[in-house]
Amino acid sequence: MSGRTKPRAGSAWALALAACLALAAPALRAADLQVSPISLEFKQAEQAQALWLSNTGSQPVRAQLRVYAWSQDGGTEKLEPSGELVASPPAVVIAAGSRQLVRLVRPQAAAVTAEKSFRVVIDELPALAPGGSRPGLAFLLRYSVPVFVSTVDDPVPPAKPQRALSGRVTQEDGKTWLTLSNAGQRRVRLSHLVLDNGGTRVTLVDGLLGYVLAGRTMRWEISARLPQLVSGRLSARLDSDAQEQPLPLEPLAP
Repeated sequence: MSGRTKPRAGSAWALALAACLALAAPALRAADLQVSPISLEFKQAEQAQALWLSNTGSQPVRAQLRVYAWSQDGGTEKLEPSGELVASPPAVVIAAGSRQLVRLVRPQAAAVTAEKSFRVVIDELPALAPGGSRPGLAFLLRYSVPVFVSTVDDPVPPAKPQRALSGRVTQEDGKTWLTLSNAGQRRVRLSHLVLDNGGTRVTLVDGLLGYVLAGRTMRWEISARLPQLVSGRLSARLDSDAQEQPLPLEPLAP
């Protein structure tokens, strides 16, 4: 889940919810800040889990962590500050070639009746220049790590999990949209979106498309046109499936 953006404008940090966002700079360098794992899941009453930040470079790296409740409303992503999950410590300095443990803690680890979703946003901060001042521009990384709190004691999904997806394809203002609703109790992760039209396969999204959270609806703009979709079939990999599966979409009128 990674990608790069054009230079940042203002403080619109929520431009993307991918796991890793990179911002432009005058001098490009390697990504020294690494985060592991790239997603986390708590059991329903589990209190803490570990997130590791690593510095693969030759200079110290500064980073800050912020936690947001993550929801989907009207087909769009929504992040709001939350105290239900806390990053400790919220800011770190990682020595060259070292790694730092950050604990993600639920202050009140009560059982939940519906799956909860969070995003931990990790921002690499500009290095301090001699004297404590900041340089004018720097090449920075942003990671956005999805974190889920399960409704069960064993959140590992079965080999063939039951999913309750439904959806449709529409066209608005010359754009084609894929809308999916998840009536299940667990989020669904979608990747590798493929259009199969009479035996001709076209990959519309090669990597991550996104998530549909439990009980929510999400939509994405796709590059296929409606005439292609009438006679074709959209498939995607769901969660950790190795193969694409046909998406359960309403039929399109020819």
